[in-house]
Parts: sequence; structure tokens; C-alpha cells
Amino acid sequence: MKNILGLIIGTFAGWLIWGYFTGEFSGEGFFMFLMGIIMGYIIGRIKPKGKILI
Repeated sequence: MKNILGLIIGTFAGWLIWGYFTGEFSGEGFFMFLMGIIMGYIIGRIKPKGKILI
């Protein structure tokens, strides 16, 4: 749980820094990236490490 929380906070900080330098604070891009990270984390926890999806 601590890992996913750190990842979410890091994503938010990266979005703020990127928005500051580019002037584009796109909420859609941030939301899609965050959902992708969360889904990947959940799938990674469900699948055993030795198994490959292919």
C-alpha cells in the first residue's frame, strides 16, 4: 500500500512539474496515466512473478 501511495504522489508531482514547464495542465492525461499505473499494479500483484501472459 505504501508503494502505490508513493507512486500516486510521485505521479501528481511529475504532472505539476510538467505542467509548470509546458503550461499545459491536462487532467485527462494525468487521469489516464494514473489509472494505467493502478491497473498495472493490481495485475502485477495478482499474477505470479514466474508466469508470462503470452
